[in-house]
Amino acid sequence: MSLLDKKRTKRKPLKQFDITKRFNMMGRVGQGSMSKVWKAEDVKSHKRVAVKVLDKEKTNRFETRFAGLNKPTEGEIALSLIHPNIVKTLEVARTTDDETFLVMEYIDGSGLSLLVDLQGDRMKRHRLKFMIQIGDALSYLHELGWIHRDLCPRNVLVNEDNQIKLIDFGLVVPNTADFCKPGNRTGTANYMAPELILRRPTDQRLDIFSYAVSCFEMYTKRYPWDAAMTLDAVMQHINQPPLEITKVEPKIDKQIAETIMKGLERNPDNRWQTVAEMVRQLRQAEARLVKTSLAVMARSKAAGSNKQK
Repeated sequence: MSLLDKKRTKRKPLKQFDITKRFNMMGRVGQGSMSKVWKAEDVKSHKRVAVKVLDKEKTNRFETRFAGLNKPTEGEIALSLIHPNIVKTLEVARTTDDETFLVMEYIDGSGLSLLVDLQGDRMKRHRLKFMIQIGDALSYLHELGWIHRDLCPRNVLVNEDNQIKLIDFGLVVPNTADFCKPGNRTGTANYMAPELILRRPTDQRLDIFSYAVSCFEMYTKRYPWDAAMTLDAVMQHINQPPLEITKVEPKIDKQIAETIMKGLERNPDNRWQTVAEMVRQLRQAEARLVKTSLAVMARSKAAGSNKQK
């Protein structure tokens, strides 16, 4: 039985807590369109956690779009996700102000969006690894029957061991006909797939488009189109082809470049049909590049030994 089917039964009311007594709130660490996140310490267990408090009015407005469809809540979805590249949700409850809050593992690290902007050595050395991990998390989500709908570097954290953690499942919906009808135009403008902008039926391939935009950005520090602040500006996703990544990053591996560009196809039928297909190409490229690098190092070492002789 799927999570969506289980939620057709009556939901049990969430436990209610005074979060100021339950947690030592140590400071804000993030804010989404419908939530605020704090770094906190659980008073009883003394464990470091992240506490995400959902804005009641904004969350209700979003949920009413799906009235009568028994859509699982963000908390229910988050609790069901167990993957090394997805932030772990430990508990869901309500505040004394009747706001839902999620207690999650605390990730000591950086936002991927910051690493994209810096384009430092860490990003250049590990971006292919980051891309593969994001793809693994997204593929897992799709296999469970969900669509993320807001995949972008802002919703990805990187811990100190360079492990990716996908976060924020506030816009996630089931990959079913009722939830894929035209009209649900939600997400972050610069990562929106053309079919979403055109209010056409959607499916999990809209996440593949967002994933490809994120990968493009990780290599180039820019979007495949001019940055858009409004949906009118986003129409360029439809009216002009994406910038060829090799024009911005000429040294990019050919297989990686082609993989990213296919994910940016306007017509979803011309994109990768599953995230797993796209990740498979990236893994092949990674294995080949590692093999080449090891061969170069071996030749260099051999040459150094010969000189010493």
